[in-house]
Amino acid sequence: MAFYVDNNGDITLMQGDSGALVISGLNTDKNYKVYFAVHDKNRHLVGNELYVNSNMQDSVIIQLTAGFTDLLTVKKNAGYEIYYYGIKACYESENLEDTLIIGNSQLGDLNTITVFPKKVEGNING
Repeated sequence: MAFYVDNNGDITLMQGDSGALVISGLNTDKNYKVYFAVHDKNRHLVGNELYVNSNMQDSVIIQLTAGFTDLLTVKKNAGYEIYYYGIKACYESENLEDTLIIGNSQLGDLNTITVFPKKVEGNING
């Protein structure tokens, strides 16, 4: 699987491959909805925002499906494309919304997704 997350929370993947992003450090006293969104260099949303419920756990797993990462296109003559992502934890009953800082990132850093073009289409359904 060509899906890697480094210590800064930056992701490197092959277009069309699936992978999981683990978000840790959530408070366990609330059932958060944890949102994940990807934007291109012009800040346009790519695909739909994904979300998972924390279920009072200190971590969640955001599953990026092959169909989702297939939306992260690479120009024909480019070696790779860079996208940006963000994560927000929301708790509705307190109107709480908190953008999370991932890995060793600092406030204001952009978490990147470096996407390499797919080499083979493939299909799990044969």
